[in-house]
Amino acid sequence: MLLSVIVPCFNEEGNIDLFYEETVKELGDLMPDTELIFVNDGSRDATMEKLRALCQRAEYRVRVVSFSRNFGKEAALLAGLREAQGEFTSIIDADLQQKPSYIVQMLDILNEHPEYDAVAAYQEERKEGLVLSLFKKAFYKVIDSLTDVKIMQAASDFRVLRRPVVDAILALPEKCRFSKGIFAWVGFETYYMPYVVEERASGTSKWNFWKLMKYAFDGIIAFSNKPLIMSSVAGLFITGLSLLYLIIIVVKTIIWGDPVAGFPTLACLILMLSGIQLLSVGILGQYMAKNYTESKERPVYIVKEELDNGSQQKIS
Repeated sequence: MLLSVIVPCFNEEGNIDLFYEETVKELGDLMPDTELIFVNDGSRDATMEKLRALCQRAEYRVRVVSFSRNFGKEAALLAGLREAQGEFTSIIDADLQQKPSYIVQMLDILNEHPEYDAVAAYQEERKEGLVLSLFKKAFYKVIDSLTDVKIMQAASDFRVLRRPVVDAILALPEKCRFSKGIFAWVGFETYYMPYVVEERASGTSKWNFWKLMKYAFDGIIAFSNKPLIMSSVAGLFITGLSLLYLIIIVVKTIIWGDPVAGFPTLACLILMLSGIQLLSVGILGQYMAKNYTESKERPVYIVKEELDNGSQQKIS
């Protein structure tokens, strides 16, 4: 098998047929040696019905992995990577914001440059609101300062990987996964290719600000223990200030006989210290929650149904 194309799907009923037709057109002569792996991540619309129909009529090989419920895109990516058999593996969204023609360009780069192990697409110009764009830039600056891995700003999950990269990713046993960090952590030489995001062919985005916020926190916690160190340093710093303030109060009382500071000062100090304590406990709780999730050893996803039309005849 030359190429495996992983397509995570969540409520993409309007895009399945369009994506297949566009992929067949753009990949052209590559299609006989290509498998399309659709991962249905617990869609609540007619996505699975569309995939069943596609599997029956498709001229080229189509495989479908359907989850028992929605487990999230990270689980869908892992399932697709586990199913991929190709020498090259591509990850692409089903909404056609990422044109399948870019896959051909990525493959050309890898074939022409054997020193590269992966090609990742990134947006040179983001088509997002100002608030969301600023949030993403801030996230990348924070995670770069907190982790030992360099995550390319604006790089997406849209990429093509050689087989050794896929095998390295699958060798990581963790269940709380953050793919952008994993892609960077496993290393390998990656070429970053600019691309232009198109309008969605159908449907609406499944991401909102709060989902992105949670995703950002998960990424920081998954690849850095520096928030724990920072909370400890903050505790030491506040303790030092408290001791200094205590000395100042004692000295002022002995020398000038000043009364103890009033209620507003005391209230502000209590609120500030309580906030820092709660923040530190919250940070610690996030790490404990991740350890708790890992210790249960539950599967990342549960497969309800698998389909394979077996249409591909030229398997290399």
